[in-house]
Amino acid sequence: MAVLGLTVLLRLAAASGPVPSISNDLYRYAWDAHVQLAGVDPYRYAPVATQVTPLRYPTVWPSPAGCAAVGQHPGCALLNRANDRTIYPPVAEAWFVVVHVVTFGATGSRPWQLAAGLVDDLTVVLLIVALSRDGRDPRHVAWYALSPLPVVELAGNGHVDGLALLFLVAAVLALRRDRRGWAGVLVGLATMVKLYPGLAVLVWWRRGGWRLAFSAAAVCTLSYLPHVLAVGTKVLGYLPGYLKEEHYTSGTRFVLLGLAGTSGRVTTVLAAGIVVAAIALLARIDLDPAVSLSAAMAVLILVTTPVQPWYAVTLAGIGLLAGAPWLVVLGLCAEPYYAAVVLADPHQVAAGRACYLVGLVVSAAGLVWALRSRPDASRNHPGARMASGATPRQDSRARGGSVIDRRGVSGDSRAGGRVVGVGPHPGPAAARGRTGR
Repeated sequence: MAVLGLTVLLRLAAASGPVPSISNDLYRYAWDAHVQLAGVDPYRYAPVATQVTPLRYPTVWPSPAGCAAVGQHPGCALLNRANDRTIYPPVAEAWFVVVHVVTFGATGSRPWQLAAGLVDDLTVVLLIVALSRDGRDPRHVAWYALSPLPVVELAGNGHVDGLALLFLVAAVLALRRDRRGWAGVLVGLATMVKLYPGLAVLVWWRRGGWRLAFSAAAVCTLSYLPHVLAVGTKVLGYLPGYLKEEHYTSGTRFVLLGLAGTSGRVTTVLAAGIVVAAIALLARIDLDPAVSLSAAMAVLILVTTPVQPWYAVTLAGIGLLAGAPWLVVLGLCAEPYYAAVVLADPHQVAAGRACYLVGLVVSAAGLVWALRSRPDASRNHPGARMASGATPRQDSRARGGSVIDRRGVSGDSRAGGRVVGVGPHPGPAAARGRTGR
């Protein structure tokens, strides 16, 4: 309860603090909600378009004096990329409307900060439930809940990524209970908040199969369908331009891969090859859903080295479920890199390289520590069983034991009063309700 109380207080403090000065994403959220409630599809027009000029309001489009106060020319806009159509997927757009309606159209940054903080509070509660079901100390949630990363990037800067994390944590819980259809729905919702959670469909293929993939695809299709009917291919918004702006198409954003001496499109192809190979490998191994997804996300972030630290919030939460809380460091390491880019520091590439090298070293050290702290390749070690490709059910039969029941304890697993755990976190308290991992 103490950790949960601190969680709420920290997020309230962050949401009540200064107006975000290094991220203006929430002003785009507010504008997209505003135009939708005015009957305009958010993918149809860029904010500067004359067709939506009558919808402008002072919080997003300040007066000349307001522009001067923030060091901008008259006619400035506080939202990002005012010359481009929105990039956010449909479930994110629907969430923007919900926040706008629930807060009675309140202007400014505070509604978005409070909404993001509340969503993150719910995520922490769900993480506590998940840890308890794993037989782990629920106080371990402090690794995520008290970390500066979600506090600053969600409650402080109001980013919508926390909603994607909430859906993904719920998806992990659903898939652990073999609710593949519901897991697919939740993955689809997360993907339609931010696109990268779609990785889960691929790395969970062995466990989720077609049922998960079909459910996720159905959610994505149904959420985009009204917008496609309204504006056609404009639903892609600024996504192609964003990849170019972030220097992914030119290959210069991959700061770690740049150490290999490659450049240009060769680096882009190399990055894609590494990510695809990692996903293909994870899809073939029957790992716990949180383990496989956090591994895929860690590879994606270390390869693409994004400048935005809030992209790693999702990895921090899923990494906690996987027993790898140190993965939060990848997001924390990106903070100095982001500051260097915002300040246009001439050494920003070197800063990004140094930051992500620290993240790589910490991640590798955490993995080595986790492997060394587990039993040495014993038959009772779940990691050893997973590495061999055998499911817990198959491994139990191979040992002549009975099939694992819903509590994760087999009929003959009580030897000398010791209970053999099932799942990624072996120990005296077995992970309940997880079979086939």
